[in-house]
Amino acid sequence: MLLVAVLVAGCDDDGEAQGGKGDPTAAGPASSAPSASSDSSDSSDSSDSGADATLPKFCDLVTADQIAAAVGAAVTTETGPFDACEFDQEDPRALSGSLSAVDVQANGGYEAYQYGTKAAMDSPARHDLDGIADAAFVDIGTVAGGENLQASGGALIGHVVYSVVLVQGVGMAEDELAAISEQLLRLMVDAA
Repeated sequence: MLLVAVLVAGCDDDGEAQGGKGDPTAAGPASSAPSASSDSSDSSDSSDSGADATLPKFCDLVTADQIAAAVGAAVTTETGPFDACEFDQEDPRALSGSLSAVDVQANGGYEAYQYGTKAAMDSPARHDLDGIADAAFVDIGTVAGGENLQASGGALIGHVVYSVVLVQGVGMAEDELAAISEQLLRLMVDAA
């Protein structure tokens, strides 16, 4: 389910993958997030321009202990598809998730990204988060008629969204998922 949420969040309005070469969260060497004016090559063919080369790889920037502090339980991490930093707990039903970055400049922008996360859920609740990056949000709702709430959100820095996706099967409450999402987004912004 985590992979589905990550892939859906990385699609534009037509369901097409975002990012260079079909990679919705392609990341390169850790560095500060690019601003809209810092990479003039984005105006050309972004799939071959190397624009994604500056996206952070969060498994290189945050530790399992830092994620555990936000989650409230021990986690393990590994780099997953599209360089997402995936974390999980021993109990597969417990909270797990991913941290990634996506350049949204050529893929409909921040609003299209928000639409994608919301469209992946059944009647999600939008939580706008103040004081994080240029803008930040988290959507919380069920997916595919499930009974447990899931979360997907992002923090915008320039034309890059730092993305968090949380999945769980233990009946966590909306306010708890919102608080954890906010802590993880702050951690990502501070780390990058």
